[in-house]
Amino acid sequence: MNYNVNYFTPNQPPLFDPEEALTLGNLFKNLYMSYKGFSNYYLQPSSERQKALLTLQMYEFAAHEINLYLDLYPDNEAMLSLFEEYTKKAHEARKQFVKMYGPIEVKETHGMPFSWIEGPWPWEYQ
Repeated sequence: MNYNVNYFTPNQPPLFDPEEALTLGNLFKNLYMSYKGFSNYYLQPSSERQKALLTLQMYEFAAHEINLYLDLYPDNEAMLSLFEEYTKKAHEARKQFVKMYGPIEVKETHGMPFSWIEGPWPWEYQ
């Protein structure tokens, strides 16, 4: 096997926007392969809560993908800058979501670790 294949140009690999990346499961255009010709279903949030959660997920996903890329190319300033931008957007989206809809994780309960069970549960938002 040839492990020296470089699928990127180290300076700026072609990227999907965060929403499309979350839908396709890959931020990097050069690495995306559709599965047997199937197309992905784009999520259509039906409430402001779902829209806020989707925004949070897409920025966290994009930041995580870039973090993995930076493991290989730690000196790439353009990607580091984009990582910082997406991380900041994810942080702001999480902060806004928690403010509007409550904690996502137990660590966001602010002293009452069991307050998250007071509901509604995720499936009760339908």
